[in-house]
Amino acid sequence: MQSKPNIFVRRWLGSALIFLFIASILGLLMRLKVFKAIPVLPYKNLLHAHSHTALLGFGFLLIMGTYLFLILPRPINIKRYSRLLYVYVLAGIGMAVSFLYQSYGPISIAFSTIIMLVAYVLVYRFLRDYKKAEPTSQNPLIKWSIYWFLLSTLGIWAVGPVTAILGRTHELYFLSIQFFLHFQFNGWFTFSILGLLIYLAKQRGLDYKVSSTGFWLLNTGLVLMYFLSVTVVRKSAVFFVLTSAGAILQVISYYLILKPIIMHLAHGMNFRKWQTRLLMTGVGCLILKVVLQGLVVVPSLAVISYSVREFIVAYIHLILLGGTTLTASGILLKQGILSDNGWSKSGWIGLAVTFIIMEAVLFGYAVLTWQGMGNALFYIRTIFYVTIPFPVFTACIVIGAWRRPPTTRITKSAS
Repeated sequence: MQSKPNIFVRRWLGSALIFLFIASILGLLMRLKVFKAIPVLPYKNLLHAHSHTALLGFGFLLIMGTYLFLILPRPINIKRYSRLLYVYVLAGIGMAVSFLYQSYGPISIAFSTIIMLVAYVLVYRFLRDYKKAEPTSQNPLIKWSIYWFLLSTLGIWAVGPVTAILGRTHELYFLSIQFFLHFQFNGWFTFSILGLLIYLAKQRGLDYKVSSTGFWLLNTGLVLMYFLSVTVVRKSAVFFVLTSAGAILQVISYYLILKPIIMHLAHGMNFRKWQTRLLMTGVGCLILKVVLQGLVVVPSLAVISYSVREFIVAYIHLILLGGTTLTASGILLKQGILSDNGWSKSGWIGLAVTFIIMEAVLFGYAVLTWQGMGNALFYIRTIFYVTIPFPVFTACIVIGAWRRPPTTRITKSAS
């Protein structure tokens, strides 16, 4: 008979993975709509449904679930978190369906508001319980990832007033959206993965203290890198200088923080295990992200980075699917929290391979377009066919996660 803690883990992570499956279906439909005309479902609706499902549905639940099941002391209050999970999942489904129906409208905004408010309660509960965690389980990157998540949502709240007062064509509308996206991807998701890698290394015997210099350079560089978005609407030399400074600080900070962790993990893990290879693929994506950020120190390359759409798409997927999903899932698999049965293995390996091929196509076409040699028709066909396996492999992952619940350390709280 399954214990309540195991059911709770399966429901939480299973829900996150179902959102990943939904996002993969929506992503495939987006590529299909470009490849062949679809009379229903406007592209804008698909795009908004896909992005919100991926970020607020899948990404948020994956990271919060990883925090709950790895970081928090035992026991945790399953009933309290379960109630919030139910509301969050229902709001997430409503959000996805309503964005398909009306893009931004009263219903989708209502569900988005609900999901954001529940997220606030979840992170508040987590931060309160996190204070009780063992010192070896704590590090500043985890706490600050939450702070950056909260800050990023200010961009979403600003969209309504800006739209009502100035309209969607005003530059503040664009900058509000970019504020949310920047601090989600480069703040919330990236800081959480760095924090989880520090946790994993310390659990595996590394006597590690986060470099205070690296930590503050990381935060400062994150803030300065936002000015890359500002240069889109204001080509001022000052904003390019701030962006370049941010890129340099980010590269230095990642070197100071990540080097000892990667060296320790690389020498202490068995690379013959597929879970290890999955994890290190995610770490490789994180390193590639930093390298690409470092390139925008050159103003001309900074302009190219947002002038070619495929560079943006590839970068976003590099962070969410590569650095975040593969790393966090690799950690969960190695710690025995996600099941590693045959379905799961086939799904994760297939997803990783498909992701790498997709990134190669996206970055390859972006470079060719930059050089004036891109073949749009060939690209549209290729990227559609490359995307087809995503729903198949995410379905395998979902089946694997629900088929055999893992044995965990979670026990029910007495409160």
